[in-house]
Amino acid sequence: MSKKDKKTAADYKQNFVLKVCVVGDGGVGKTSVVMRYCDGVFRENYIMTIGSNFAVKNLPLTSLETYVKLQLWDIAGQKHFSFVRPPFYRGASAVVYVYDITRRESFSNIPIWKTEVEREISGKPFILIANKTDLADERIVSKKEGENLAQQIGAHMYFETSAKDYQNIDEAFLFLAEKILEK
Repeated sequence: MSKKDKKTAADYKQNFVLKVCVVGDGGVGKTSVVMRYCDGVFRENYIMTIGSNFAVKNLPLTSLETYVKLQLWDIAGQKHFSFVRPPFYRGASAVVYVYDITRRESFSNIPIWKTEVEREISGKPFILIANKTDLADERIVSKKEGENLAQQIGAHMYFETSAKDYQNIDEAFLFLAEKILEK
């Protein structure tokens, strides 16, 4: 398909703007996952999110004749930002919970994150992401533990990702977008 033939949002039967909150402890790779998905880039250096960052990914779902604009809200994970987070959750269509496979505390804190988010919004689709699979030699949290946690908290799906290697990033967000549209 040439540039001239490329479809735009107006060419689809349905158009949606979907807000998705990406949450988890600081340093788990939320920003890297969002940047990799939206911009196709990965940065080695850590930049702490203050409050939230916002990115957009245009996602044509041709099989559904639907055009989705995913608004990804990368929410600050440090405890000292807990008082500013609640307003960012409001109006979300879905949530992505992220932990780092090399940091058990980030895994153990997922139920705490879920409780915090559900105080503001509930009944929304959500997935669980185990990030940093490129650090397999440093892995502390097993895949089986991640799958069990996903089941315990009622996640719609569990994904193991690497923002660095661009592993399963597209698949995770595509699944979530389709899950949102099922409702």
